[in-house]
Amino acid sequence: MKHLKYNKITKKTFVIFLIGFIVIFISCNKNILDKKPLDSISEDAVFNDATFLQSYVYNVYNGIRPPWSPGTGGYEALTDVAVDQPETHDRAAGIRQYLQGNISPDNITDLTNVWNDEYEYIRKANIFFEKVANSTINADKLGTLKGEVYFLRAWMYFELMRTYGGVPIITTSFNLDSKSFNIPRNTFDECAKFVLTQCDSSFNLLKGTTSLPGKISKEAVLALKARILLYMASPLNNPSNDITKWQAAEVATKAVIDAGFSLHPTLADLFVKPLKSNEIIFGKSFTPSTRIPDWGFNYDYWPCGFDARQRIEPTQTLINMFQLTNGKYPYLSDGVTVNSASGYDPQHPNLNRDPRYYIDIIYPGAAPVTIIDGAKSTTRTYEYWEDANPNPNNVAPFANPNKVDLINGKDLFDFGRDSKTYWVKGLTPFHWRVETGYTFKKMTDFGGPRASFDYDYSQVIVFMRLPEFYLNYAEIQIALGNEPVAREYINKIRRRQVVNMPDITSTGVELVKEYRNERAIELLLEDSRFFDLMRWKAAPGHVDIPVTGLTKVTMDWTSAQKGDLIGILTYTYGVIAEAEVRTTWKGDYYYLFPIPTAEIRKSNNTLIQNPGYQP
Repeated sequence: MKHLKYNKITKKTFVIFLIGFIVIFISCNKNILDKKPLDSISEDAVFNDATFLQSYVYNVYNGIRPPWSPGTGGYEALTDVAVDQPETHDRAAGIRQYLQGNISPDNITDLTNVWNDEYEYIRKANIFFEKVANSTINADKLGTLKGEVYFLRAWMYFELMRTYGGVPIITTSFNLDSKSFNIPRNTFDECAKFVLTQCDSSFNLLKGTTSLPGKISKEAVLALKARILLYMASPLNNPSNDITKWQAAEVATKAVIDAGFSLHPTLADLFVKPLKSNEIIFGKSFTPSTRIPDWGFNYDYWPCGFDARQRIEPTQTLINMFQLTNGKYPYLSDGVTVNSASGYDPQHPNLNRDPRYYIDIIYPGAAPVTIIDGAKSTTRTYEYWEDANPNPNNVAPFANPNKVDLINGKDLFDFGRDSKTYWVKGLTPFHWRVETGYTFKKMTDFGGPRASFDYDYSQVIVFMRLPEFYLNYAEIQIALGNEPVAREYINKIRRRQVVNMPDITSTGVELVKEYRNERAIELLLEDSRFFDLMRWKAAPGHVDIPVTGLTKVTMDWTSAQKGDLIGILTYTYGVIAEAEVRTTWKGDYYYLFPIPTAEIRKSNNTLIQNPGYQP
């Protein structure tokens, strides 16, 4: 395979980068100040000192994109399970452009800038390999670090591949300020083969090491390799349905399943510190000094209102994916007609649902959720409804005298009473900006404020965990015609103690539908849904459908009893007029993003733009 090269990085550029990551590192590791003064650290010192070099490698770890990035709330808002709220924040442009069908190589956004972000970290990985060629660091320690960087370079190329298709394979350092890169693209298959060789190199160097939470391990390498092989076998990248690609993915995925992981017994604490290494194959956690307060789970998923800018929220389509505890869907396939066989009642929609519903979603009428407002540091209870007995003049009484907060024993504001006026007064924090009527509970830490520089949040980022590979294996078995095995692995997840849902028994097309539904529920907010729809070539009917939700919820508090926080709720469903209008699916070319025009120009048009985006 041809490995392409850019010009080597200049000494000045390297030193600027070097100082940047060392300053961050020493702020948390004061003992290294005893080694050398900061202004005398040289390239040789970094690449011949195990402590400095480990810090360098940790910096390269940052090339792994977190699931809430890019843009706002990650790629979930490009699908049927979530919607972005463009009027409440300032980083939604790329999402709107994609959904409205006008994303282009020229309107560079957080979505299309993945190219620059990933190549920046690939450059850092390439520098590492160049500089350690003659390192004096102990061979075992250096081998472990090399194994980590091989993995990281593989991960970043995989990110580029699933975003753009084939990209230039570059294995030497280059100067990002260069005016011209006459480097052509490699094919998707060439990139995939390269990435798999990186995984093999990584595994060979890490196979004798002990796995540690948060660190790249041999098991993580197996998982990345298996994920890549699944993408290679999927319809987008395997139009001839070459069965040997599915068979290769089968072998690799089974190796992950047999690596010794198990399902964690509970879900409510799965995504909080410490990392649950029995289920989580690869993840990371934060401390106040390493977290970015303005972005992340709390900031993107926090219920919006007077002091918060919620960025992403569930759609009714997602809500309808959660089955009832009898294993039946609440609606028929049209999403409108109630499934009479299920026992579902649209006016009591939250009864007897899949237990994951109550863990993942906050809905009107949910059990009280104590939310600490970041600016006011006050505790409030989530509500989302209007008053069936409105008080348009906003005169006393302002509160329902029968309505007492069971948490603190105090009277609650009747948030439905003239809600808009209340919102303007700052008394209604969680109503008017919740477009669909639902918010995400999964991944959110309600034990602290929405966004703080100092608070030690509980969340962990999960990049890969065992249920994904159970589901991957099920998908592979469906493709290979082994439906009983596929159902077995789907049902392993449904049978886990905290879920305990009935087994799936379907076959054929219905099995594929149920598998994909299970995947959307289980891997919600884990950076899976968008890329699944793309690799399946299944975007029409999922990416381009109207956003639906609760258009109105009223509460009749006249019948409320002492301590009754809800009263009688009445639900109205429909299309959310405030949400972005999603255009008809643009065609197959939309399964990949455009390469930024600036990169095409830098290459003197050597880079060929993805079809459909060409002038």
